[in-house]
Amino acid sequence: MSINAALRLMAGTVILASLALGTYMHPNWFYLTGFVGFNLLQSGFTSWCPAVFIFQKLGLKAESCNCEGMTIHQGVHIIAGSVVLVTVIPVILALTPVSLLYITAVIGVSLAQSAFTGWCPAMTIASMLGFKKTEVTA
Repeated sequence: MSINAALRLMAGTVILASLALGTYMHPNWFYLTGFVGFNLLQSGFTSWCPAVFIFQKLGLKAESCNCEGMTIHQGVHIIAGSVVLVTVIPVILALTPVSLLYITAVIGVSLAQSAFTGWCPAMTIASMLGFKKTEVTA
């Protein structure tokens, strides 16, 4: 598993777990969902995520792009982070019903499954927007 796949798996799992905790335990857990969305968004632009250090220590392989511009993985982070924030912030502010978080759950499932299948809808969208493909380095 590559570092990017592990990041998507972790982000998707934390999104789903925080949504469940926010629904069944206490709504303050939705702040964790928002944090994950914000972290995805910022990592899409900065290519920096705290979890990368952990995954490197675990021996996961990095992906590289011999190209100019942003990679598909950065595009996925930007798209997923934006959708998570656009759906969770109105719920936290009590502007919309909690049912809006079904969209957030779909993003979480999509991110988690993409770690195993190597594909999610955001990858196709990012590719169509001109983000560049990467390859696992040895």
